[in-house]
Amino acid sequence: MFITGTPGVGKTTQCKRLAPLLHTECISLGEALLSSPYVKYVPHLDTYEIVDMEKAKRYVKPLLSKGRVLETHVVELVDDVDVVFVLRKAPDVLYAELAKRGWPTRKVVENVWAEILDVVYVAARERWGKVFQIDVTRRSPEETSALLMKCLSGECVDEEVDWLSYAERSGFLDFIERLSRSEGLS
Repeated sequence: MFITGTPGVGKTTQCKRLAPLLHTECISLGEALLSSPYVKYVPHLDTYEIVDMEKAKRYVKPLLSKGRVLETHVVELVDDVDVVFVLRKAPDVLYAELAKRGWPTRKVVENVWAEILDVVYVAARERWGKVFQIDVTRRSPEETSALLMKCLSGECVDEEVDWLSYAERSGFLDFIERLSRSEGLS
């Protein structure tokens, strides 16, 4: 099982909750890569970036055995998986949560744009075709875990998510566009 989504949507939380329920391990590919020479720290964003994707893929390949719960926002790291969940969160809620973490504004804004524009969802759909979008915005971690377990038993429906329209209707799009300009991102 593979859990992906924009940073801050709850991938790690769900991986850690589901692994014991499935009697397996949670593997955070981002954490695994931190000890490799294939990532570098980007100080102004307070984050890490993969510098050699092919070598990074080879580095994590031994961790990708069937049956484990895998999580990362970098869908290119993972090849063959049986089920893919893309966790989604309303951009205004995601913005508040990422800002509360103390992340640099530029990093917060880039991740919120990625969520609004479906970046991880589109990458997952292009890679595997069939993926399940799960809107976690108004769900507790427990409710989300229960839904994911239900999905694994074959009772899942891909939830429709349109954050661009939502952001436009709510006025959040104007806010994030102004913030993007102030950060030099437009």
